[in-house]
Amino acid sequence: MRPGDHGRDATQVSLTSDVRIFGYLDSMRADRLVSLALLLQARGRMSADDLAAELEVSVRTIYRDISALNTAGIPVLAEPGRSGGCRLVDGYRFPLRGLSPDEAEALLILGVPAAIADLGLADTLSAAHRKVSTSAGTAAGQPRPGPPLVHLDMPRWFHGTEPVPHLRTLAEAVRLGRGVELGYRRDQGASGNGASGDGASGDGAAPGGGAGPDAGSRVPDKTRVVGPLGLVNKAGTWYLVAARHPAPGDRNGDVREKRQHGGDPAVFRVGRVTAARLLAAVGVTRPDGFDLAAFWERWSAAFVTSRSQVLVRVRATAAALAIFPYVFGDAGRRAAAAAGPADAEGLREVTLSFEEEAVAAHRLAGFGGDLRVIEPEAVRHGLIATARDLLARYDPPANAGFAR
Repeated sequence: MRPGDHGRDATQVSLTSDVRIFGYLDSMRADRLVSLALLLQARGRMSADDLAAELEVSVRTIYRDISALNTAGIPVLAEPGRSGGCRLVDGYRFPLRGLSPDEAEALLILGVPAAIADLGLADTLSAAHRKVSTSAGTAAGQPRPGPPLVHLDMPRWFHGTEPVPHLRTLAEAVRLGRGVELGYRRDQGASGNGASGDGASGDGAAPGGGAGPDAGSRVPDKTRVVGPLGLVNKAGTWYLVAARHPAPGDRNGDVREKRQHGGDPAVFRVGRVTAARLLAAVGVTRPDGFDLAAFWERWSAAFVTSRSQVLVRVRATAAALAIFPYVFGDAGRRAAAAAGPADAEGLREVTLSFEEEAVAAHRLAGFGGDLRVIEPEAVRHGLIATARDLLARYDPPANAGFAR
């Protein structure tokens, strides 16, 4: 068909998922037609093969659907040749009235999550919600979508959110596909239940719940140029996934990066970004087939397996096992569930995992006499030293002769 075949009122056509065009389209096909039109609007020109793969139908079905869209007043061009493909007529916008009531409700149910507000998009999303709410059709007897029904509270209990003053600059770089000059703070020697030093990415990005931004010894900020590929919010903590760029003037930078990191993107904890400057002249080349969610899943799994582990065997009372989940989280819950049978003293053997022996002694000291360390010996010595220090600090005269 030709663009001139449609008059000015073409954009006023309403194609909803529950309308039967000319009496022969069932609701499933109507949904597919809406999806086809929205795909072309979002992605521009697409081949019939790509559309068929996306919608899980045959190429012949795609051409029949395009014919149906044209009949309904939705101007779709199907152009032959290597440079051809399927596309909407230039300037045409598919009307929002294509949303069904259930689809509108799905978009509105979450309201404006805090993560969206962090990115500076709260007002934009609220405006979009108003348009969806007023434009979407409603089923008979059903009220229009109201206030949000689901609230996302991302951070874990008793874990605050760290400041991320440069998050919006990074979000803008992601949206625009521009490079960024980062100032980044790496922390070494961190302890606790997070990683210390370099993470799996080689850039010190301990996953959420790890050591805080001021843990460990401070390493001078490092400036680098990166190509932002996406942002991830992990349990309330923001991370930037970015392609590594060589330093300006470094001719061998690309080769060195590939040799050291295999060409994989880097991960940066946004709370450790000390400066971020958008580079209008530096574009971002996304790796072929890069998928942010899939990359994050792989990277997270690699990070967990790369963390150093110290296995500590202990015997614990029932009272100690009962509070393991509160002290050690899910790992403590799993350890308590796998505890061995009780011995003559009522103690059950459990194996716990820590990053360092000193951390293990520090975390286990709070259990007092409800827990006895079997091994390693270094953790036992750490607990004894802690007990001596406590006695000396709180009652020095009475314990002056404490055996050493």
